[in-house]
Amino acid sequence: MLDNFQLRFCKADDGNIRLLAPAGSGKTHSLLWRCKYIFERKRGSAKFLVVTFTRAARDELRKRLGRDSSFAGCRGSIEVTTLNGWGFKRVRQNHHSPRLNTTEADRSFCVQNSLQPVWRRHPLIETAINHQQFSAGKVVMNLIDLFKSLAFDHRKDLSWQLAHLNEISELGLQPILEAGFRDLAALGIGQDMPFEKIFTEFVAFWQEAVTELIEQALFTLEDQKYVAWIDLQEQLAAGRKPVGGARFTHVLVDEFQDVNPLDLALVDVIASLNDSYITIVGDDDQAIFEWRGATYAYIVDPARHLKREFDTIILENNYRCPANIVDHSQRLIRHNKLRVDKNVIAKRSDQATIDVLSMPDFAASIDNVVNIIREFREAISTGAKDSDAKLALISRKRAQLIPYQILLASEGIPFCAAEDLQVFMSNTFESLIDVLSICDEARGRPRPRRIVDDVLTLCDVVKRFKLSKKDRASLRGHLVSASPRSYSEAVDALEMYRGELKGKNEDGAMSRSFAGSLRPLFEADAVSDILDRIGSLAGMEKDYGKSNEDIFFADPPFFYLSRFAERYGDDLARFIEDLESAKQQIVQVPVDEDEEQRAVGGGQSADIWARPIHLMTALRSKGKEFDTVVMLDVNDGIWPTVHAETDRQKEQERRLFYVAMTRAKSRLVMTLSGRIDQKIMSRSPFLAEAGIA
Repeated sequence: MLDNFQLRFCKADDGNIRLLAPAGSGKTHSLLWRCKYIFERKRGSAKFLVVTFTRAARDELRKRLGRDSSFAGCRGSIEVTTLNGWGFKRVRQNHHSPRLNTTEADRSFCVQNSLQPVWRRHPLIETAINHQQFSAGKVVMNLIDLFKSLAFDHRKDLSWQLAHLNEISELGLQPILEAGFRDLAALGIGQDMPFEKIFTEFVAFWQEAVTELIEQALFTLEDQKYVAWIDLQEQLAAGRKPVGGARFTHVLVDEFQDVNPLDLALVDVIASLNDSYITIVGDDDQAIFEWRGATYAYIVDPARHLKREFDTIILENNYRCPANIVDHSQRLIRHNKLRVDKNVIAKRSDQATIDVLSMPDFAASIDNVVNIIREFREAISTGAKDSDAKLALISRKRAQLIPYQILLASEGIPFCAAEDLQVFMSNTFESLIDVLSICDEARGRPRPRRIVDDVLTLCDVVKRFKLSKKDRASLRGHLVSASPRSYSEAVDALEMYRGELKGKNEDGAMSRSFAGSLRPLFEADAVSDILDRIGSLAGMEKDYGKSNEDIFFADPPFFYLSRFAERYGDDLARFIEDLESAKQQIVQVPVDEDEEQRAVGGGQSADIWARPIHLMTALRSKGKEFDTVVMLDVNDGIWPTVHAETDRQKEQERRLFYVAMTRAKSRLVMTLSGRIDQKIMSRSPFLAEAGIA
């Protein structure tokens, strides 16, 4: 059944439509029915391209299309795909044997080797790559892809690039570029350059690099869209438009608030090439992906950016949430100024249970949440809740979830980590386990044969780079001659070394710094103290693993992991065991990525998603719903984050909070910690804005 708002959308005349669909309003249902009504009105002559942004959304639409007999007649005229997947098909059609570089190692190798003739012509980039090959390769390739995602066109001249930069800046997206250049500056490159200068220098390299990569058919995931966009532009310029059954009469874009400039440009050229009407579906109040270049401006003012007029229809009924959650969430989001006002109506008259649980400290808060999980599982087992009911722990930051993964794994409670939290598969995590294991070995009866190798391993972690073969051999010879019987004696011997080491080692300065960093590790008793001291080592300051963001760390490093470890006291062996147990569970979680992404963890059984306990950040919770939602650490400085300083940033944080709240179908729990790591914490201001006591 369709309500009046949905019917108005589905039966609307041909034209460009903006459908604003607040949380729980049934937009997915309405999207397919819109196609059905048009198909019948056009007597089967209409053809539809329905675009989503994740495989999960694509699969849900395909499932509904396939199982509902109402769509039997029009199924063959509706193509449902991700934008990445659709683009990749075109790339394969137009480029011989395209190769996707998906891992960080592949991407870095591509820069170091395939692009070597290019970067040797650009001193700025050459200096960066010669400085730190792997990390520079990673940074440079990320910047190359960032320029693509912001819809810079490598075929255009510098004046066009500067004009487009102004457009990007007006959208508030220039800080993303600035962050990318800061990563380059961290390598010692261009740190003193004005933004415009380094932009111009990089654009010149970028244009040549992209040309070279396309010629070699060496692509990244972003090229699935970028190269398709370039190819379609050329088709449009040449007048090669599809005709007959190959033409899409309607292009419908789901979750339009999540599009970035490249997404928008690709949708625009698809519609222009096909002379299609465009239907955009989304909710500006759920625009939470600015960090990847998305902007609420596209859905707030689509006519300006797509150069065509749109009729606006709003789905005002919320079918998911009880009345009080709808009321509180609307109170909250109305504090945002950059939005379209809506009158959302709760169709459920019942009231959700809303609990704000204040605990004295972080440790007590964790225990309380685990008790909620146990009670929830008990309710399912006794029949008090439906067998398919689910509970979600929703955090602001990924690092907040790490303690819960470890604790649930240690207690044998099955869970699903929706993020596939790659911290457990990162190089940093492996290094952490190695260092902890060495510290544990030092507490027992050390094996003399291991001591020297272990200390040399720790030296690699003290600095961000590994010892050279020459330095390692020299240090090894010195340590072996000292015949240390304990790790402390090995550190003493290390402090006495006066030989040459790569870098500044006058009078043994570097070897003394090694010793000064390692000695506290062996002197610490409590597991949390060991973690804090590991976090101070330069080699652990940045995650160079498989993750694209620094998910392991807070401020200070290992913050949440260290605070959680306080419950272990000095039992380091048990802590290591629980970390390994958590890793075994995590790596089995399937990934939810775009169409052609070859990510680690894919291919596992999807039934893991049926587990009742889910862990995820607010970013990953959008589009999902749960019987019970537990929002973690609803404190000021976390919700919103301390980094939210401008009004724009605070509005982004408020949208994240809104998304998390509106996932709950029956119960909403918000936890508060009175103290975290000796810091007195206050309530999130969002609670008062939402009218929650």
